[in-house]
Amino acid sequence: MSDTWDAEDQAIARALGAASEAETRDADERLIDEYRDVLAHLPVPEIEPRADLEDRVLSAALARRAAPTPSIERARDDRNRNRNRNRIRVAVLAITTAAAAVVIGLIVTAQSSSSPTAGGRIVNTTYRGEDVQALLRTPGARVADLGPSAGKVVVVPDGRSAIYDVPATQTDPLVIGLVSKGGTTLLGPVRADGGTIAFSVTHPERVTAVTLQDAGRQLGTATLTPA
Repeated sequence: MSDTWDAEDQAIARALGAASEAETRDADERLIDEYRDVLAHLPVPEIEPRADLEDRVLSAALARRAAPTPSIERARDDRNRNRNRNRIRVAVLAITTAAAAVVIGLIVTAQSSSSPTAGGRIVNTTYRGEDVQALLRTPGARVADLGPSAGKVVVVPDGRSAIYDVPATQTDPLVIGLVSKGGTTLLGPVRADGGTIAFSVTHPERVTAVTLQDAGRQLGTATLTPA
């Protein structure tokens, strides 16, 4: 037996029957049994080896072995570590999913337990006088006078809406506020074009009042009433 053999080399040699118990006294009996079990499953037919084959194989293996051969023990440990990592990933995924479900549930609960708000957006359309008059004549239209420095507003049941009669001196970007029981939805900033601002409202029935701001300064606010 070579003095450079470690316990694992001795276990391999014992499993192969290439060394006696005395020569492999430092071998791990458990590793020997595992290597024997592996060798027993190899479909190798019985072949009469050359007389010097054993010495040549062992010598070549020891001479060329750049690093220790991974043992069954280490392979099993790696497999266990991978399995544990997978379990941790699954656990984290389950916790994350559960947390997301809780957050979504809280959001839905908060939304359903509070008064809903109205939504809206600025429309890239220029309303002229006749367009505004058409909105005012729409059945169910509601209006409000925001004051001399802000103009007026009209909101119709299908969501089409407009700020109109904005003074020509009002050239700064404006922010529209849609007031509802659930809060205020802000649209803009946007500049008036020809004294008007076109916008649309989602759930216009929820809007109770409209505000108009200029750089954080409240220009006007008014409650919507039937036209």
